[in-house]
Amino acid sequence: MTGRIFTTLGILAVAAAASPITQALEPGLYFELSLGKSKFKDAGLDEFAHAFFDYYDLPVQSLNSTMDDTDGSYAITTGYRLNRYLAGEVSYFRLGASQYFAQGTVSDAGVSRPATFWAGYRSKGIAIGGAATLPVGRYLELRARGGISNTDTRVKFTATVESDELTDKISGNSQDFYYGAGVGLNFWTYYRIGVDITKYSGMGKASATGETDIDNVQLSFSYQY
Repeated sequence: MTGRIFTTLGILAVAAAASPITQALEPGLYFELSLGKSKFKDAGLDEFAHAFFDYYDLPVQSLNSTMDDTDGSYAITTGYRLNRYLAGEVSYFRLGASQYFAQGTVSDAGVSRPATFWAGYRSKGIAIGGAATLPVGRYLELRARGGISNTDTRVKFTATVESDELTDKISGNSQDFYYGAGVGLNFWTYYRIGVDITKYSGMGKASATGETDIDNVQLSFSYQY
């Protein structure tokens, strides 16, 4: 997906170079829509599954797990460019969810029984931060971003032991840091398209949902008022 994003950016760069009215964006309000893909690091879901079965006095005998650690993401951002170099912004973001699945056996009063455990780890929230931009020539600019997010994390899970099944969820709210960098192309006076790579650190609440790092690659489109 990253390759397709950079190909799109390259095509638009050629189109912008042919436009005589292309220029760097000036101070003012802007709106940005971003679409991309997130990659989740391990949130300790193996330990979560073991702890769940231990809570019900069903100690795990064996457990084999897999995780789908990527999902689609999007963000909606509004901000204000103070000048060509600095901006403040607020975003609503949704990073998708990782999907964890494990199967094995547990001990039920000394009797071995088949068991499975599925969990979906989802993150979304509000981010408040700033952006620093550095123009490169007339059309391109480099951008660095950083700030703090108020993150809503939810782990929804389903556990089965033979024919018995239990579904539940755990939620947590946390304040987490994010930072990233990217490149953008300004064209037709009011528009910008760019690619950003952002890292969200320690998302989730350690005492409830567990914590994870999430890497996010997004293609963004901006309009300045």
